[in-house]
Amino acid sequence: MKCSNQNTIPDWIIYHLNKFGNCACGRDIVKKIGREEIIKSLSSFGYNCNLRVVSESRYIKPNKRIKYPLNAYYILEIESPIKTYHI
Repeated sequence: MKCSNQNTIPDWIIYHLNKFGNCACGRDIVKKIGREEIIKSLSSFGYNCNLRVVSESRYIKPNKRIKYPLNAYYILEIESPIKTYHI
């Protein structure tokens, strides 16, 4: 993982956002950098993203008091309108 500073976004996250439009970044990175700081950093790079926290199991209800749940997926998604072109 290439990071020059603790609060910078790793290069592989930028790569996956460019290639796929989303990235599963993991709890450790989100906890280290912070939810709001990730969104601010990506918006400074020109990415309008949102962070979704998806529970690992649909049968386990997420506890609202826990800021970074262990059994969850942390997914960054680019918010962009879907453009369709008719040929």
